Amino acid sequence: MSTKWIYRIIAGLAIAAVLYVFFPNSEPNPRPTWWNIQPNSTTLSVLGLSLNKSQLNDAIHSLKTHPKVALFTRRQGENQPEPPMHLEAYFEDVFDEGDSIIVTLLADKKLLQHIKKEAYQPEWMPNDVIRVSIRQKLYPSLQHLAISSITILAGRQIEFEAFQEHFGKPDKILSDGQGNAHFLYPQLGLDLIQPAGGTHILQFVSPDVFDQKLLQPLVNKQRKQG
Repeated sequence: MSTKWIYRIIAGLAIAAVLYVFFPNSEPNPRPTWWNIQPNSTTLSVLGLSLNKSQLNDAIHSLKTHPKVALFTRRQGENQPEPPMHLEAYFEDVFDEGDSIIVTLLADKKLLQHIKKEAYQPEWMPNDVIRVSIRQKLYPSLQHLAISSITILAGRQIEFEAFQEHFGKPDKILSDGQGNAHFLYPQLGLDLIQPAGGTHILQFVSPDVFDQKLLQPLVNKQRKQG
């Protein structure tokens, strides 16, 4: 082999190495069609996850990534009962479209108290909400917790006309008084939110608790503002 060809091969390998570092080849991960929303008479399935049945480890397997899990509570007022606590697992930038997924986990009070005791790095958020990070050593105890709700932060805007064509018109359209429109689909357990200045948010709960979890809080907020 001539010296010229040796230099060409070396140069080619060098270019390939640079391209690999700066433009790594990643396998495509397209968003499932309409997030694979499948309602039926007994439960609701989104992204292949059945509410109140599928567990955190099912979500990790389905979404092919590991989440950050945090405990959420509120500041306790003087002479006030202990505020409720809940766990959320956040899956960031899941699909090629840039969607992020939040799942709420069902946990009993004993486990929540233990997690709170072991937690660290409290972060004060708006409306007196407190977000508390969870130590990695506790993650194995969370794997089999059931998923009670799913929130999708869409990476790009939904074509709402196409959404309506597929799932029908919303049962109600409400405003929360902050410039956000809520398109409510009780049969899907869905509150489809169009923020005033952002992409769509889809909040799913089991249809049998839709009124309690999604509709009534909106109605109550409207009454207070009225």
